[in-house]
Amino acid sequence: MSTYFVSESDFVRLLDHLQEQSRVYVAQPVEESDTMVFRLREEGEQFTYTGFRATQSLKPFLFAAKEKVAGYPLPLGSETLPEVAPLTIVGAAACDLVALRTLDAVFISEDFTDIFYAERRANTLIVSIECTEPRDTCCCTLLGNKPYAEDGFDLNLAKVEGGFFVETGSEKGEKVVDEQNTLFSNATDGMLAARDSARDAATRKVQEINREVELSTSRQEILKRAPESPEWHPHVRTCVECAACLFSCPTCHCFLLHDRKADQAFERTKAWDVCIYAGYSRMAGGGTPRPFVVERFRHRFVHKYDQIVDRYGIEGCSGCGRCIEACPGLIDFRKVFKALESMGSSSKVEQGVGA
Repeated sequence: MSTYFVSESDFVRLLDHLQEQSRVYVAQPVEESDTMVFRLREEGEQFTYTGFRATQSLKPFLFAAKEKVAGYPLPLGSETLPEVAPLTIVGAAACDLVALRTLDAVFISEDFTDIFYAERRANTLIVSIECTEPRDTCCCTLLGNKPYAEDGFDLNLAKVEGGFFVETGSEKGEKVVDEQNTLFSNATDGMLAARDSARDAATRKVQEINREVELSTSRQEILKRAPESPEWHPHVRTCVECAACLFSCPTCHCFLLHDRKADQAFERTKAWDVCIYAGYSRMAGGGTPRPFVVERFRHRFVHKYDQIVDRYGIEGCSGCGRCIEACPGLIDFRKVFKALESMGSSSKVEQGVGA
């Protein structure tokens, strides 16, 4: 890694340069709101550094909510890789980069590679920012993560007086700096100290936000010993199965393939699917292993914090808190785990209660 300083005005020039080579999406605040969204940047547009994560994650950029993945019949040998335009994303938070570890593990492996995801991943430049103003729903430290990125980025920005402390994290990031080296100068020890001080302060803020929901037992162990605890029911009662928690989640990766006729041929489409829906696990003949809401609700936790751990060695959660923020039923997974830990493996769940 190399470190540099870039002024705010020169950073705008850098974004203009990147815009000549790719589509540039920047996380920017929504007017009269305390939220941020990614939107396509206009040439010359200033960058507003807010210090907190965007409402939306990076997932839709890399794993499309809906896309055509095949057309048939086709002449043998005529299949081609998807054409992916270069993309630059500015303003990704540390939790977004943590979430990409899960998506990478699922979609890019020796067993299976999703060519659509892999092509987008390879053609995307990620410029991350340091979180200095965490939301009340942020809980990265509970998951063993930090409100700042240490890897997974191409360039990382930290706000310092007059501009940004810049860190490179990949060959792509180094190339960007080399191509526009006149915009950058050497970072000073004072800038590094200011960044580290801001990191410590942000970490303490997140820890304080989550002080009352800290656990003394691992989430995986809690789930293994309390699969049928009655403590599931008070939390599931406000669930309306809208799937806002799962659609906003940066690590959820389930999808459905379906075929339809298109003109004189057929096409296969891939679309996001979510396990809270009653039809998710429905089998031929209409049977389902999870007919009740409480069972589907519980499965979300088991999959993210137990099954994914067993398979990939990482939890399927980055601690971004978007699921808490999105839920109309005010369900907070942190409080669910705290209640399960307190109750332990109590009496057996009665089938259908809370459904």
